[in-house]
Amino acid sequence: MLLYILYLQILFRCSSRNSCKVKKYENQSLVLNVCNQEEDVVVSQVQEMPRRVRHATDEEKLACSEIMSQKAKEEAGVEVEEEEDSVCAKGPAKGPTKGLAITDNVKSQAMLDGPQARMTHNMKEKDICISSEELSITPRPKLIGCKGHDDKGSPSSMDTISLNEMDKAAVLTLIREEIITKEIEANEWKRKYEDSHMEVLEMRKIVVEYEKTVAQMIEDEQHKRSVLGSQKSVQQVTLERDQALADLNSVERSLSDLFRRYENMKTILEGFKKNEEVLKKCAQEYLVRIRQEEQRYHTLKIHAEEKLVKANEDIAQVRSKADSESVALHASLRKEQMKVDSLERALHHKNQEIEELTKICDELIAKLGTSD
Repeated sequence: MLLYILYLQILFRCSSRNSCKVKKYENQSLVLNVCNQEEDVVVSQVQEMPRRVRHATDEEKLACSEIMSQKAKEEAGVEVEEEEDSVCAKGPAKGPTKGLAITDNVKSQAMLDGPQARMTHNMKEKDICISSEELSITPRPKLIGCKGHDDKGSPSSMDTISLNEMDKAAVLTLIREEIITKEIEANEWKRKYEDSHMEVLEMRKIVVEYEKTVAQMIEDEQHKRSVLGSQKSVQQVTLERDQALADLNSVERSLSDLFRRYENMKTILEGFKKNEEVLKKCAQEYLVRIRQEEQRYHTLKIHAEEKLVKANEDIAQVRSKADSESVALHASLRKEQMKVDSLERALHHKNQEIEELTKICDELIAKLGTSD
C-alpha cells in the first residue's frame, strides 16, 4: 500500500506543471465514513474478543483522530493542486479501488480464518483507512489544453466528483455488507456458545442424576448388608458369650496365679530393701575412706613437690659446680698443651743441632783420615 501511494506521488510530481488551486476536502467524507464504519466493526468485535482486539481498537482510534486533525487543517485553508485532464483525473480514483480490493481480500481472509484472525483483520482495515486518507489528500495534477475541457476544468471536475461519489457509495456498500457479515458471524458464534453452554448444563444435570442414582444404589446395598449382618450378629453374639465365659474362667485362674506371684515378689522386695540399706552403708564408708585417701594423696603430693624442688636446686648447684670445674680443667689442659708444644719445638730444634754437629764431626774425621 505504501509503495502504491509513493508511485502515485511520483506520477503527480512528474505530470504537475500547470495547475490551479482547489480545495482538498472533496474525498474527505469517504475516508471519515470508512474510519467510522471500521470503528463500529471493532466495537462489535470487542464484545466477543475483548483481549485480542483491544490493541487494534486503540490504534484505529489514533488513526481516526489523526484524520480528524488533518480535516481541521484542510478546512482552515490548506489547498492542493488537481489535474485537469480527464484521463489523468482517473489516476487518483485507483486508490479507493485498490482499497476496495484489499478490503475484499481482508474480508475473505477473515471469513476463512474465523474469530482467531479478527485482530489481523482490524489491523488491515486500519491500514486501508490510513491509505484511503492519504489517497484523498494526494494532489491531483491538472493538464492545460486537454481536448474537450477549458481552463477552469468544470466538466472534468464534475466527472471526478461523480466518480468519487460512486466510489464512496461502493465503499460504503461493501463496508455495510462486511459489517452485516461480521454481525451474522458474531450471532452465529454466540448461538454456538449458547448451544454448547446448554449442552454443558444438560450434561451437568445428567451427571448429578447419575451421582444420585449411584448413591441410592450404594445405600440400598449397605442396607442389604446390614440386614444380613444382623442375622449373623446373633450367632456371633452367642459365640462371643461362650468365649467371654471361657475368658472369665481363665482370668480368674490368672488372677490367683498373679496373687501368688505378688506375694512372692513382696518377699523379694523386702530382701532387696535390706540389701539396699547394707549397700548404702558400705557406700558411705567407701566415700569416707576415699576422702581420707584424697587428703593423704594431697599431703604426699605437696611433700613430693617440695622434694622435687630441693632436688632440682641440688642438681642446679652440681651442674654449675661441674661447669666451673670443666672450665678450669679446660684451661689447665690448654696450658699443658701449650707446654707440650713448646717442648716439642725445643726437642726438634735440639735434634737439628745434633744432626749438624754429627755432620761436622764426620767431616773432621774424614779430613783427619785423609791427612794420615
